[in-house]
Amino acid sequence: MLERTLVTLLIGGLGGGLATLAALPLAWMLGPLFLVLAASLAGARAGIDPRLHRGAIAMLGLFIGNRIDLSELSHLLEWYPSVLAMLGYMGLVLLGGRWLFTRSGMSRLSALFCAFPGSMNGAVILADRLGADTRWIAITHAIRLVMVVASAALLTSHLAGGVVLGEGSGLHWADLYLLALAPACAWLGRQLRLPIPEFLGPIAVGAAMASLGHGLLLPDPLLILTFLTLGCSIGSRFSGTDWSQLLQVGRYGLAFGAYAVLMALITAWGVSSLTELPFAAILLALLPGGVGEMTVIAVALKIDPVYVVSHHVLRLLLLILLTPPLIAWLRRRRSVVER
Repeated sequence: MLERTLVTLLIGGLGGGLATLAALPLAWMLGPLFLVLAASLAGARAGIDPRLHRGAIAMLGLFIGNRIDLSELSHLLEWYPSVLAMLGYMGLVLLGGRWLFTRSGMSRLSALFCAFPGSMNGAVILADRLGADTRWIAITHAIRLVMVVASAALLTSHLAGGVVLGEGSGLHWADLYLLALAPACAWLGRQLRLPIPEFLGPIAVGAAMASLGHGLLLPDPLLILTFLTLGCSIGSRFSGTDWSQLLQVGRYGLAFGAYAVLMALITAWGVSSLTELPFAAILLALLPGGVGEMTVIAVALKIDPVYVVSHHVLRLLLLILLTPPLIAWLRRRRSVVER
């Protein structure tokens, strides 16, 4: 796994360098994402060690938490219009996606999990337990994730006007304690049984430290490595996928990704027209990308990370809470059909 990870990071590093030269927004995430994705489809055995990926997510949590003022949590009640809009958006994505994927010939059960508005890992695990075809679910979610992350970075960069990576600081020996602090915060999140502990644990610690006047200054080299790992991880999800599989299901995945982005744009426009909430922030809060990816885009574009994190965490919690009764209902339906 070490050799595969190093090769993947080298490919991603090249992609990040090319994206930087091309002045692509969030170059060190999107550049590695696209180049590793292309290498994976070309047959390269790409992959990132799960421990390194979890460490990158934890570092992202510290980076984002350091910019969160806990006093801003009082604004959660003021954001109810976009929270309600998010619930409606989830329903539109789920129903529209399920209808779309049933057109591909897959089972209704597989189509349902392909249409999950986020939570790729959760959808694959649950689908496997119910006997659905996890190959197509993984492929369609990978396509959705790539499309949403790329669209979010490009759209919101254009709307918000400018990307700020970090504070322009170099890496010093004194900063190496962050390599231990981030995993320690993730461990704390697991002990507290937080959802997404490797992300929310470091966010909580980073926010608490910043609110107490002990904010962290994360050096740019660590941020670049974090974004590089994240982009490589997303791109390597296509490793082992051959072109026949991709062409068979890919067009439906592309259509679903486009549908999810279009519905997010329409919903965000509606909410921003009726409220004073900024369009770019609503869009990032709605788009079904990974919570880490969407939030780091928000921070890089100077959009309130508390707003974006709260919506995505609520969406994930709802998926977690609603999935057990959904599984029970599907099992009852299956038993009735088999009779």
